[in-house]
Amino acid sequence: MRKPEMTGHERIEALYNKQPQDRVPVVHKGYAFCAKHVGIPVASVYRDPRASFECQKKTYEDFGFDGGPFYTFVAYGAGEFGGKIEYKKDENAFGPEVSERPIKDWEDFDIDSLQLPDVKTAGCIPHEMEFAKMQEAEGSEIAFICGTPFTHAANLFGVPSFLECVLIDPDMAHAALRKMTDHILQVAEYFIGTFGPGRVLARAVSPTESNALISPKILEEFSMPYVKELNSKVLEMGAKAVYMHMCGDHNLNLPYWAEVPFHQPGKRGMLSVGKEISLEDAAKFFPDCAICGNLDPAIIMNGTPEEVYKASCEIIEKGKALMPGRFEFMAGCEVGPGSPEENVAMMVKAVNDVGWY
Repeated sequence: MRKPEMTGHERIEALYNKQPQDRVPVVHKGYAFCAKHVGIPVASVYRDPRASFECQKKTYEDFGFDGGPFYTFVAYGAGEFGGKIEYKKDENAFGPEVSERPIKDWEDFDIDSLQLPDVKTAGCIPHEMEFAKMQEAEGSEIAFICGTPFTHAANLFGVPSFLECVLIDPDMAHAALRKMTDHILQVAEYFIGTFGPGRVLARAVSPTESNALISPKILEEFSMPYVKELNSKVLEMGAKAVYMHMCGDHNLNLPYWAEVPFHQPGKRGMLSVGKEISLEDAAKFFPDCAICGNLDPAIIMNGTPEEVYKASCEIIEKGKALMPGRFEFMAGCEVGPGSPEENVAMMVKAVNDVGWY
């Protein structure tokens, strides 16, 4: 194996700064997998920042992944606005669930009564801040949950109810989106103010914007105005960049996402895509961003080590050819906690075999 010339952290930073790397970076996306690897409850990833940080750190070190630990929270927005979160004990669960939504019967709910929470105490934000301080202390990348207002607003209602509201009472949907946007901007101000401009990554995921759930027309009217405003203002505040995982099928949405700002002048934002989006299309629509992806998690879960290795090599070689210096290899969505460890190891072996520039 060729001797590395850069650390994992240096490779990731080079992506943002438009600098060359010695090889394609390889990162892990699988919080429950990390918990299972070190033998802690999955719930600890979300409600115990120290345990979450340490289990991710050990997993990355054990397998040889680049990058560092991140804090995430599925269904963000529900708990922050007063809903109730339930932690499952199933070791193969992906994360906590919402047991009570802030907006229950939306047709009878007064949206004006929904108050913006205190960002220093609401929901998972104290855990998120504690985790960010560990990132700073360890010299790891600091980040906060930014997300898209559309996906997080849907978590206030539950996705089916929110999409119903969008169609039946668009004014209420817009009011909820306005409140969620204002909330995330307050969170951004809190984190960037704490750690300083140029140091904090805004992390986002957009599953509710998938074409499996909404049309491009709904995306254009209900998501784009708010995410453009949010990203623009977060970058103006001094966020280092925006990273977004484009979860699911967004092929009809790509021209709209291409208009969204993800980075400061002279820098790169970062977008990860699933198996539903080709690397060719990602490269074409986002020429100024680093592109991450897009090994099918089903192959990691159910394939043989040889199949995982072969598929990984094909993606790495394609990414290198299409996007030299701006490609990062990873799974196209979260690696399942039941994935065989030898299969996950094949991702790193593949990049060490064929990922060098």
